[in-house]
Amino acid sequence: MDVNTLLTAVGSVGFPIVACGYMFWIHNESETRHSEERAKMTEALTQMNEMLRHICNVLEREEK
Repeated sequence: MDVNTLLTAVGSVGFPIVACGYMFWIHNESETRHSEERAKMTEALTQMNEMLRHICNVLEREEK
């Protein structure tokens, strides 16, 4: 978004509306990034959980 577009928007609908629109856009972008991060974190935790189960199974077999 360039400065002229921003100034035109502020001049036609007013600063509060443009500011709210911008904050809404920023919030959506942030939420999208956080969703992607949560998905990666969930996958990593799932893999770690599987590995811990495998390690526990190996250790149980060695105890017998």
